[in-house]
Amino acid sequence: MQISGFGGGRAHASCPGMKPAFALDLDHDSVTLLKRSETGWLRVGSVRLSDADLDWALASLRSRAEALAPEGFTTKLVLPPSQILYTEVDAPGPDRATRRAAIAEALKGRTPYDVADLAFDFSRTGDRARVAVVAQVTLSEAEGFAETYGFNPVCFVAA
Repeated sequence: MQISGFGGGRAHASCPGMKPAFALDLDHDSVTLLKRSETGWLRVGSVRLSDADLDWALASLRSRAEALAPEGFTTKLVLPPSQILYTEVDAPGPDRATRRAAIAEALKGRTPYDVADLAFDFSRTGDRARVAVVAQVTLSEAEGFAETYGFNPVCFVAA
């Protein structure tokens, strides 16, 4: 699975070579399926995670995607903002590897996770970097959830 906006231990890319027609927007209390259109993203449906028959509700949501894309479909997973740390740090250096090392050092102690257990990406202006950070376990859980319910995830994006 590719990560758009999150580097770290996994490949860094924005769904290279693919443009998923669907997005699965993950929130703490619901999952919303979106379909790409010429004018933006259209809401296909939503399921509350407290649904009494969650398995059936998610299977029904997946069936709607299958009906809209009978040839098969893939999704990008949209992570909730609450699962992402946005910060700014000093990241001087002549190349991306040096800047990544400086960012990793600056992230120590900023989350309850060891830096090795984080994925991050950044953009920079001069020696300052704007960084988006997420726990690898969050990515694994989101991917596992989507795979379990047949949503064929291929990448992550931030909301």
